[in-house]
Amino acid sequence: MTIKQTRRDTLYWLAGGAFLTALPRGISAAKGTRFPKGAVIRTVQKDLPPDALASGVTLFHEHLSIDLAPRNGPPPKQPAATSDVNLIIEEVQAAQRDGIVCIVDGGHPDMGRNLDNLKLIAERTGINIVSSGGYYMERSYPPEIASKSEDQIAEELIQEARMNRYGALGEIGENPNAAMSDSEQKVFRAVGKTHLRTNLSIFTHNAYGTGPNVPKDAGLHQLDVFESVGVKPERIAIGHTCCLDDPDAGVIKQIAKRGAWVGFDRMNTVERFVSDDKRVQMLLKFLDAGYVNQLLLSSDFTGARTPDGPLYGRTKTVFAPKLIAAGVKEETVHGILYDNPRRFLAFVPKKA
Repeated sequence: MTIKQTRRDTLYWLAGGAFLTALPRGISAAKGTRFPKGAVIRTVQKDLPPDALASGVTLFHEHLSIDLAPRNGPPPKQPAATSDVNLIIEEVQAAQRDGIVCIVDGGHPDMGRNLDNLKLIAERTGINIVSSGGYYMERSYPPEIASKSEDQIAEELIQEARMNRYGALGEIGENPNAAMSDSEQKVFRAVGKTHLRTNLSIFTHNAYGTGPNVPKDAGLHQLDVFESVGVKPERIAIGHTCCLDDPDAGVIKQIAKRGAWVGFDRMNTVERFVSDDKRVQMLLKFLDAGYVNQLLLSSDFTGARTPDGPLYGRTKTVFAPKLIAAGVKEETVHGILYDNPRRFLAFVPKKA
């Protein structure tokens, strides 16, 4: 297929960021995706070569096991989670019928994640599940975090990651309606140091859309903190950016310009934060700026029963078709769903 290249597209290529940022909306780098020698995607059952997941969609941020009971502060504004493993198995099977082959669980101990349940779901369904580690936000931290240094927290997370076969670090977040607290900054730096010792990718939680005073530059500040300990932006996904009311895509373009991934990972409902129509228009601006290779889509679904039924697959079955209807080429959407998350998750394990 011949694709007309505009003068603007040529300038993208000449700008020097061709590998990650030089592709306009209608062009995808999906074909011939390459990974570093020795790179794997680590699931709860085994390490897989990234190409093993090429036949289907990988969702980089969902919840298959979660029981959020905040230790302090108000309860989170999200659907009630369920611990009904049989229900989750049914919903995962529905997602598999929609072409989902891998799900990243964004929970960890302070979110009530049950690792045994993840293994059971993987065994019963055959889905590939990536578990993650870290801490959610200050209101859910265990009390002992207050007395530990960032190096102590990092050392514990490193050991936990190796013992529990974590394949990512996330979702790492901060409380809404305020700047990142000192305690949260300590945890972010500890997670960054954990990455440096393990090579695991990091994805974050932002409170965009959940309150009137959430700093619009919160995601950019998260990047600042991770970079302060030496994490490269291309190993970081800034989450929940789909909840920003940002018609010109100004914030997410800044995130991508710095080399990080942009997480549109609350695609489980239309009107809860920002409408899908607004999200599509924001992404058109983002893709036209040449950042197709830095976009990740997922739903952050918690497994709760909903009137719309299972939502794990709706990123592919509902939102992706809206992008295509808006003019994004099918091969571009394929690359975003099938290839981008594999590139984000793939890592070369570091020895102890």
